[in-house]
Order: sequence, then structure tokens, then C-alpha cells
Amino acid sequence: MKKLNLIIFFLSSNFLAITPSFAQNNYEQIEQIYHNYRSEIDNEYISEDLKVDEFLNGIPSDSEISEQEIKDVIRLLVYLENSDLNQKAINLLKTLIPKVKKSEIFQAFLFQTLGKIYHHQDELVSALENYLKASHRYESNNEFYPLVTIYRSISRINTEGQNYNQGLNYAELAHQIFQENPPRNRRDSILLRSIIDYKGLNNRRLSNHKKAIDNFNESIKMSRMLKDTVFVSIAKGNKAVSYFDLGMLDEALPLLIEDYTNSMKNEVYGSAFNAGIYLARVYQAQAKIEKMDSIFREIEQIHSEYNFSNPVAMTDYFLIAAALAENKGDYKKALDFYKEFEKVDLKRDSIAIQNDISGMQEKYLLDKEISKLELLQQTNELQASHLKLRTAFLIIIAIALLVVLWYVFRLRFKNRKIDRLNELLEAKVSERTARLLEINKELDTYLYRASHDIRRPIRTLLGLNNIAQLTEDNFQLKKLFHSVNVTAMGMDKMLFKLQMAYELNTTHDISKVDIEELIRECIDDMALEIKEHNSQISIDINPKANSVLANNSLLRIALDNIIENSMTYKNEGTNKIEISTDRGNHFFYIHVKDNGFGIDEKYFNDIFKAYFKISNKSPGSGLGLFLAHKAISFLEGEISVSSKVNEGSQFTIKIPLNPR
Repeated sequence: MKKLNLIIFFLSSNFLAITPSFAQNNYEQIEQIYHNYRSEIDNEYISEDLKVDEFLNGIPSDSEISEQEIKDVIRLLVYLENSDLNQKAINLLKTLIPKVKKSEIFQAFLFQTLGKIYHHQDELVSALENYLKASHRYESNNEFYPLVTIYRSISRINTEGQNYNQGLNYAELAHQIFQENPPRNRRDSILLRSIIDYKGLNNRRLSNHKKAIDNFNESIKMSRMLKDTVFVSIAKGNKAVSYFDLGMLDEALPLLIEDYTNSMKNEVYGSAFNAGIYLARVYQAQAKIEKMDSIFREIEQIHSEYNFSNPVAMTDYFLIAAALAENKGDYKKALDFYKEFEKVDLKRDSIAIQNDISGMQEKYLLDKEISKLELLQQTNELQASHLKLRTAFLIIIAIALLVVLWYVFRLRFKNRKIDRLNELLEAKVSERTARLLEINKELDTYLYRASHDIRRPIRTLLGLNNIAQLTEDNFQLKKLFHSVNVTAMGMDKMLFKLQMAYELNTTHDISKVDIEELIRECIDDMALEIKEHNSQISIDINPKANSVLANNSLLRIALDNIIENSMTYKNEGTNKIEISTDRGNHFFYIHVKDNGFGIDEKYFNDIFKAYFKISNKSPGSGLGLFLAHKAISFLEGEISVSSKVNEGSQFTIKIPLNPR
């Protein structure tokens, strides 16, 4: 409830500023207006029958909101404390923002408030979008102190999204504003300290350890001036992490102990947990296993009570736990911790949120440039009125020149036609030659990669054979034979793809292909893989799109590889794949939709390249989608992809109804 009241505070302070009579007030006046009205609004009776949708529907879409409606908004927000606050408050803000276009500062307040709500809900991209909109309006109105708060929030989002360069950039922008406009009070000083801390955190993550240590020293100095002993210890802990990264364990240890002790004493358990993690890592590096085990048991108790989720801290937590379990000989428990580490590490390494946050910032910068261009365009339009007569005169001259040129081109037309035919012939020869060179290059690449890819499973089989000769345990032998089977299946898949690559360069006859029969043949042949991946495949054949003129083998290659890709890159749980067909006036479509990992848009052009993988950790050979794309290109078709990360992908095969 305390958190909800805080959100209500920001919403209330912003909305009270919307009324037209307040239109000329600045940021500081808006805050004062809120304090003057708070007791009056809080003491009003709130009807339980007050509904959000009814209130919004009662506001005209083309008018500014009135002062009485402002009070109704505040009353409504108080009512929302005990209901679905976040989503209804978001809807309320989105409806009100377009109604305050006449005051950029008030509109900035609303965008800032909307950003804070999204930030509380960990919707970082939406929060960033609204913070950037608010910052643009504060910048244009020279409202520096709220702009500092916005820059600090943007820096925090980039830090959380692992965009450390952008996080450092916005922290430095905020720091620069404070250098030109010194803190006015204790609250400003605390905000400045927070900005310096974010500079230190981002410098440390970028391995700029000297700068990071200087930042944390400055934070320590400010915390002492503010007589804030807790943050003195926390800043020392941050400084100690830089020392640890530099291998200066003796310098890091006392600072971490101080941070951990004071954080526990003052019940700042998040800071205590992080300090404890690095204490354990120091003891591990010093081979003091008993101390490492002792401090880990303490932070394990903290984690059990507060369930921290910071991926950076949790990866270190699980690695320490695994090391301790392994030291005690509990290899099963160590393996469990390593698996948890891999889950968190995969989440931490996810590029999705980094790309989304970076994309949002690029979009914001683009919007700013577009605004400048629009202003320039308006200036050009004013100048254009003075150029109309000159333009008309130039058009007349241009028409006369075109008539003359037309006669000249008529005389040269026949010679050009002959030259064009010669050029087409030469282009055809060049195209054939280039094609042959491309095929030879692909064959060289296949042979080179195949030699390496075949040796890997062979070495694995030889290794498993050597292990099998050293054990007589039936259970272990059964596991070894299973590994042999998995390795052999992988080699078989790889060789089958090479066979597909060979078939692509043979003659491709065109005939009528029964699509449903072809799809079912693919599914029957992949029955073992479907069972292994817990996949459910549904087929929806449009009665008007059940057959097409094409090459059966090429379509089979494309479908095999796309379905295999959908099964390989699946999320946990049931892997659902939907295959459907459609028919247009000129093209035939086959859609393959899954609920797997999804693909970031920046890789759409790369996934069809030979041996391309998004990550070195990705399974598969990197040939599947390349072979599918190449097979469809022989049918004069194309494959397109639409995808959302963590929601799934849809591949669409498009081939002409009347191939040449």
C-alpha cells in the first residue's frame, strides 16, 4: 500500500497542473499547487460507485480537461488504491495526455508519471519510451531539475538492460546539469549521489575501474557530508567490487565486510546479499573454504526470505553454491546448482531487452531529428512562395529541352536496342559463369565444414568407446549406448543435409504436388524427433490450396528444415507447430508457425545464410534455413519470417502458381 500511495502522489501532483488556469506555471509551482490541494482532496468522500470507464467516456475527446475534472481525477485515483491501480491508472493517463497539448511541462509530468508506473512493473521499454518523451519536453522548456531525475531513471533502465555505454552517457548528462545548476537541498544532493553511483556502476561494468573507483570515492564523500552511514558502507562495497575485479583482494576484503555488516545491521538486505556474494568470492579466491561456506550459509538464509532475482548476482550465487557442493563431494547438488546457473546466465545474456532498449533510444533520436526536419520544411515552404515564378520559367525551358532530346533519342533508339541485346547476352553468360563459381565455392565450403563436423562426432564415438571398455556397470553402459545413439543421429542429420545440398544442384522437374500428402510424409519421417521434442503438429489445408505446380523434392527439403528448426529452438513445455496453406491470385503460400524462442528482427536477413547461428550455444548445424531458402529460390519463390522473441515465429513459403 505504501508503494501505491507513492504512485498516487506522483499522479496527483501531475494532474492538478492540467487546468487551463495553471497553464503558465513552471515545475516548482506545480509541486506547490499539489501541496496546497492535497488535504482538501484527501478529505473528500470517495464514492465506491465511481467507475473509471464512465469517467473517461464523460470527457470530450477534443477539449482541455477542466479544473473540476482534475479533482474528479484525484478522487478517482484514491479510489483506485484498493482496486486495479496500475492498469487503470495507465489507461487514465493515456486518455488524458492528448488533452494537455497546450502545456508541454504538464504533458511532461504525465509522461514521467506513466514511465514511473511502467518502471514499477518492470516494463522497461515502455518506461523508457515515456521517460524520453518527458525529457524532450523538459529540455525544450529548460526545466533542468526534473530533467536530472529523468536522466537518472533512463540511466538506471539502461544499466538494468546491460546497455552500459548508454547508462553511463545519461548519468554523465545528469551530472553535467548538476555541475551547471548546483543542488538546492538535501533531496537534490541525494539525487546527485545516486547519479554518481550509476556512473561508477556503468564504468565498472565497462572495466573502467579507475574511473569507477573515483566515482565511488566521490559517493562516499557525499554520503559522509549527508551523514548517511549506510550509504557510506554501500559505496565502499561498490568500490570493493572494482578492487576484486582488479585482483586486489586484500583491499576489497575489509570494505566488503563493512558493507555486509552495516547492511545487515540496518536491514538493507539487498546490499547485504550482494556484499555477501563478493565476500564469498574473495574467500574462494583465497582458498578459505570454511569462511566461504560460513558466509554463503548466511546469504542463503537472506535469499530464502527475500528471493532476490538480480541475474548478475544470482549467477555468482549459483556458481558459489555449486563450488561448495562440489568441494563437499555432493556432485548431484553441484550439478543442480550449475543448471540453475545456466538458466539465469541465459536470461542475463538475452539480447532481447538490450535490443529493445537500444531500439527505443534510436527511435527517440530519430523522432528528434524528424522534428528538426519538419521545422526546416516549414521554413522552406515560406521560401517556396518566392520561387514559384522562377520555377515555372525553368519548367518551360525543361519542356523545350525534352522535346529536342526526344528527337535525338529517336534517332539513336535502333542502335541502343542492338546494344541492349548484346548486353543481355553478355549478362546471361556472366550470370551462368558466376553461378558455376558460386556452386564450386559452396562445394568447397561444404567439404571443408563437413570434414570438421564429421570428425567431431567420430571423436565423441571413440571417446565413448574408450569409456565403455573401462566400465562393467550395466546402467552406465546403457547411458553410454544412449549417448552413442544421440551422436550417431546427429551425424546422420548432418550427412542428410549435405545430401540435400547435393540434390539442390540437380535438375528440378515441375509437376503437380499434393501438399497435404507431402506434409504428412515429412511428419511421418520425423516421428522420432517429434516425440523427442514433445511437439504437437497441426495441419490446416485450405481446400482451395491443396496442390500446386512445383518440385516435390525442393518443397520437401524446405518443409523438413523449417519444421526441424521449429522443434530445435523451442521453449520449455509443449512445442506447438501449426502448418497451413493459402492461395492468392498469383502465388501459393505455406505457413509454418511455432511457439518457440522467436528471432530478433535484426537477424531476419542473416538466418538464411549458410552456417549462420545467432549464438555459439545454439544447437544445429546452421544449414537448415539456408537449404530451405535455396530450395525455394529454385522455384522462383521466397521465404519470409515474422517473429517475436519468447513468443514464437512464423515462416511463410511463397511460390508462383505458374512457374516458368
